[in-house]
Amino acid sequence: MIISKTPLRISFAGGGTDLPSYYRNNEFGAVLSASIDSYLYVTVKEQSTLFGGEYRLNYSETELVSDLELIKNPIIRESLRFLDIDEKLYIGTTADAPASSGLGSSSTFCVGLLNALYKFKSESVSLGRLAEEASHIECDILSRPMGKQDQYAAAYGGINYIRFNEDESVVIRPINMNSRNLKLLSKSALLFWTGISRPSESVLAEQDKNNKYNEDILGSMKDQALELSEIFLKSDFSLSKLGSIMDQGWENKKKLSSNISNKKINDCYSMAKSMGALGGKISGAGGGGFLLIIADKNRHKGIIQSMRSFGLMRYRFGLDSLGSVVYEIN
Repeated sequence: MIISKTPLRISFAGGGTDLPSYYRNNEFGAVLSASIDSYLYVTVKEQSTLFGGEYRLNYSETELVSDLELIKNPIIRESLRFLDIDEKLYIGTTADAPASSGLGSSSTFCVGLLNALYKFKSESVSLGRLAEEASHIECDILSRPMGKQDQYAAAYGGINYIRFNEDESVVIRPINMNSRNLKLLSKSALLFWTGISRPSESVLAEQDKNNKYNEDILGSMKDQALELSEIFLKSDFSLSKLGSIMDQGWENKKKLSSNISNKKINDCYSMAKSMGALGGKISGAGGGGFLLIIADKNRHKGIIQSMRSFGLMRYRFGLDSLGSVVYEIN
């Protein structure tokens, strides 16, 4: 039995500039993101003959099919095809957070599945290759209107400045914060579940179409990703500067598409700021999911209470540093 453990992620700046419609026409795109200690687990093992030589798949649905072409889950189907795996398998998933919630779960699943399948084949694979192949499956084979940041965040783990070049090369720069800055960042971040799940494709499709009109806004957002990555490494790192940049970034992000925010999200964010929040954003494409808030620790109690009045639940999390890992159980 093979089990992979792959982290979900939050993003601080640059989201949207990882879409090909932007970085292919503007030299590069760039994001700053961090993997968190909420994981998606993928289990892979050879299928028992008691099930009649069929694929048995357990995720949000259950599938029992005899042929690869009959598999409904597109990531499972195309990953098996991509790696040329003929054996009938049991594949199951478990996640620490809901799907379609803005934490990159789809790409995390693809990275974790590939990692487990390579282990099943007894083949070694680099983190860069995992991210590249997961991006290829989702973006090229499945033609999803999405960027590439989630696959790289899931594969590598940690806090990273990720640059997407127009020639399709990707450069990962780990942000190795000192212990003081890392502690300050960890203790300042609050994550709230809005209770709204939505497929990122429904948000990103409109944004992708609008990107040629939003190049100035996106250029500012990728500049913010670089600026924040440099601020994270400074000895005098301050929450107020982080909050200010994220606040500006959120205002810019809302201009990219009509469905990135809504009245409930806007009201929650305004309330959080009135209670002392320095900045924040919806994590992921937008429209729902998790609301990330940056605030001094002494403001947290009031912010948490105010979010509770909107029906938002606090989601406790820490930061992950390992990325996608895989285990074999004999």
